[in-house]
Amino acid sequence: MKKQPFWMTIPVTTAVLLALAGCGGPDSNAASSENSSSPTTTVGEQTQSGSGGADFSNENEAGTQENTNTTESEETSGSKANDNQAATGQLSVNEVIQQVRNQLTMKDASLPTSFTLEKGEYLGAAIPSNTADAFKVNFYATNKSVAINDASLTASGSKVPVLASYEMKSYKDPNQSEIFPETDLKDIPTDMAVDLGHGIQGLSEGAAGSQYLTWQEGRWTLQIRSVSEDKMNNPGIAKRMVEFLESHTLPVPKDKGYINVEYPSGGKSVHVTISWQDGNNIYQLKTDQVPLEALGMAVSVKS
Repeated sequence: MKKQPFWMTIPVTTAVLLALAGCGGPDSNAASSENSSSPTTTVGEQTQSGSGGADFSNENEAGTQENTNTTESEETSGSKANDNQAATGQLSVNEVIQQVRNQLTMKDASLPTSFTLEKGEYLGAAIPSNTADAFKVNFYATNKSVAINDASLTASGSKVPVLASYEMKSYKDPNQSEIFPETDLKDIPTDMAVDLGHGIQGLSEGAAGSQYLTWQEGRWTLQIRSVSEDKMNNPGIAKRMVEFLESHTLPVPKDKGYINVEYPSGGKSVHVTISWQDGNNIYQLKTDQVPLEALGMAVSVKS
């Protein structure tokens, strides 16, 4: 079987209520379901192929888009691999998420349910914070299936890297400016406007050696920051994020949502923080995975 190049698509269910609020999902200008960037695998499975996602962290060097199609034979192979996991006692992603949910004090907690894993990797999880009004879960890519809060994940000096952290906190005043910075995207000057497709216009600006590209989709504000001298292709990255969100729906904030994509100097790594407000509760997903993988985790969040 030919190995899929560079990244594995992330499955999610297309939302149909975006017109009311939120970000992503089809509209009158949306790309059809035949667009090659739309994932087609099954939610909650341990991914058995792929090479770490849609890696365009260094897109400034090669601005081409990798093939994102998943063939029928590869889907069948992935399904068989998951059957083998069950037969050998390995925990599937769904089983790990269910075990985490069972251990959380908060009832009906919303959790991400889909992750991109390398071949031979398994999802691990630890719960460092767990109360009735707040929790935090760290997710890991492990080389074997381990129990929730396994010592290999939580021990001091553990070298197992965190795949993503996900937390919810309640605030008396949820309007946290450090989490949801105010951004004015009305009447963008022509020389600073960037067409991101699907009728979405971004604001491009530079300050203190950094380049920023900011845009809005529904109640969500999204921003990419990179170092000016790295000459990152921020518009190219943003366009691919916009395209992804045309057929995948982020959680609908009751008030506001914010996505911060930050490339440190060199552009070889990335930090993504996805935050959204639901009443007095604020959810945050943080990961060093590339933006499309981060979005894939966020759009898979469900109770």
